[in-house]
Amino acid sequence: MARLFRTLWVVALVYGGATGLHAQENETGAPEASLNLFFDCQGAGCRDMDFFRRELPVVNWVRDREVSDVHVLVTSQSTGGGGNLYTLTFIGRRAFAGQDQQLTVGSPGDATTDEQRQIVSSRLKMGLVRYLAGTPAAEQIVVSMTGAPTRGGAPSSPGSGTPSAIQDDPWDFWAFRVGGNAFLNGESSFSSSNYSGNVSANRTTEAWKINLSGRYNRRESEFIIGDGVDPVISLFEDWSATSLLVKSLNPQWSIGATVEAGRSTRLNEDLRWNISPGVEYNFVPYSESSRRAFTIQALVNVRHFDYTEETIYLETAETRVAGSITAALNQIQPWGRTLLSVTGSQYVHDSDLYQVSMNGSVSVRLFKGFSVNVTGFYAWVRDQLYLEAGSATPEDILLRQRQLRTSFNYFTIIGFSYQFGSIFNNVVNPRFGGGSGGGEMMIFN
Repeated sequence: MARLFRTLWVVALVYGGATGLHAQENETGAPEASLNLFFDCQGAGCRDMDFFRRELPVVNWVRDREVSDVHVLVTSQSTGGGGNLYTLTFIGRRAFAGQDQQLTVGSPGDATTDEQRQIVSSRLKMGLVRYLAGTPAAEQIVVSMTGAPTRGGAPSSPGSGTPSAIQDDPWDFWAFRVGGNAFLNGESSFSSSNYSGNVSANRTTEAWKINLSGRYNRRESEFIIGDGVDPVISLFEDWSATSLLVKSLNPQWSIGATVEAGRSTRLNEDLRWNISPGVEYNFVPYSESSRRAFTIQALVNVRHFDYTEETIYLETAETRVAGSITAALNQIQPWGRTLLSVTGSQYVHDSDLYQVSMNGSVSVRLFKGFSVNVTGFYAWVRDQLYLEAGSATPEDILLRQRQLRTSFNYFTIIGFSYQFGSIFNNVVNPRFGGGSGGGEMMIFN
């Protein structure tokens, strides 16, 4: 039997090597005269590369923008109806240098993954026509026009994400969403349950933005230590309800207010509520926010707490006022993506009670095929009003059922990727789960 397996492996390796050489000689992708396309997706709905390769076989899909003729950068923003507004920026390179264009298209809030990618694909094909017109692929271009709007929305004016004519909307721009999850997990000495639910209502226009949302989460775990020993129970429960009202003043200024209420067993809160009016200024017009934004936001926060247990400050309930300022930078460029924000807040009644936090992610393509990714958060914490008086039990500490005193908290993820070899990325082969049709198995330990 062992000799049979060795023989089969030898045959498989020889046949695979011969087939690989044949493929290398005959499956180099599209003809040399074809357009080299680098598809740079930064938005939802365009992650399935196999689908786009099948939809557009007339171009060379390359892995590096430096060898591309056209670099297509796709970004997306959430719309008031719960869908996405996609912005496709076509950047001409080499022979097409300077021939740039931008197209937008929207998807409805209930669009499936397939509908999202179909919508993006339709705009991708439309934008590539001008570049393909001078190549042999022009013979395969067929242009058709219909008067009916697509599922992505009403026909739009060029370069605009706004319908050219206002449609009759019986919902008056309101969109609603309800969701929930139940997760059960267990074995002989352990069981866990997690229940969560959420609801939201949104109304977004150019002048006003209204967001209403609520969520609930309950997580309980039971650990069986041994016979005759009481099991250890870990229980977390929290809920929150939030409303946001924003008024657009001009292309760069806006005012707004947030009202929030909630409860958290881990943070020693029976009830909390917070009212935060404020103002925001964007150094870049909001119309360019799909590619870049630099905002400064200032808020006045009125916060009330009803505590489950008395705090280290001997309070069972209190109302406090704090001021906060947030600076945020968001850039999506051909070289990568940057998301950075810094927030500082301080209580008025005691200047020693403050918090400063930094949050961000950076993805940079340093050179051909090599990218670096950094994501992180760090906070200097000096404002833990809610800390429960008394000592924490070992269960509280080990199971993190109770927030303990800390002067900081952080997380960070650092990684890199490097791709090299053939620049062509045309072939689709989903066999043995290698393509988009493959599934994922979730294993819990």
